[in-house]
Amino acid sequence: MNILSSKQQTPQQPWSALQKAATDLGKSEDGLWHVDGVRWDIENNADGTTLEQGVFRDAYINPDKVSDVFLCIKPFTDKPGSLPGHALLKFAFAPDAPVRDSLGNQDSALAVSVEVHFKQGQDYDPVGSQEPQPILYQLGTWTDAIEKATVHDRYPLRVYKLKLDQNQKVALLKERLQASVQDHSQDMYHPVTNSCLSTLIDGVNKVVPSHQQIQRTDANGDPEPQATIPLWSPNAFKRYNLLAPGNPEFIPAKPKPNS
Repeated sequence: MNILSSKQQTPQQPWSALQKAATDLGKSEDGLWHVDGVRWDIENNADGTTLEQGVFRDAYINPDKVSDVFLCIKPFTDKPGSLPGHALLKFAFAPDAPVRDSLGNQDSALAVSVEVHFKQGQDYDPVGSQEPQPILYQLGTWTDAIEKATVHDRYPLRVYKLKLDQNQKVALLKERLQASVQDHSQDMYHPVTNSCLSTLIDGVNKVVPSHQQIQRTDANGDPEPQATIPLWSPNAFKRYNLLAPGNPEFIPAKPKPNS
């Protein structure tokens, strides 16, 4: 759930170089999805800290070879109660079908993160902004997603395996890829109806039967907290029998250099 800080905003301010919308490059000769605008890395300073500069390349993806799907939660550990947090999806692939680019680089998984499209220098703000902000579907490798969370943001990740059959995994990845290459420049962020979590839930709901579709509002039409707050969302997935057994993987934040 990315909420924009309004500090130092000007109409001329450029977009953050950490984000880039994906574009559809069509299918490869061997039937793979080919997309551009995938973040593979973040530029680093000499001490290992990150710059506000993503490394974007293309990617070849085989949806039929997705092996597992994971709900990933990034708590905002410097905020009271770690609220609201951020949610994204990880799509892991069979060892013989990694995500790869035209240069021969490979990664084991793809991350799909729906975010506020930030201007340069802007960051999370739990209070939010009165200014309407477009969203962006950010595609990245799983290695990059870990770096973004644990090194750039200094937040941990909790990774929950979803309980989906193979057809549902493939359908969800295809749905998320199709959504990612659409133009979202007029698609405004809303913390309840158009957020990192609500769009993720909408995608999952499209591929599961009706009795497992997560309801985002209660009987009175009010927002359901577990389907609104990313930090609480694993409870909603568990309630609808969408979480696989076992404890989530925990990936800790990296300490700052010399701290």
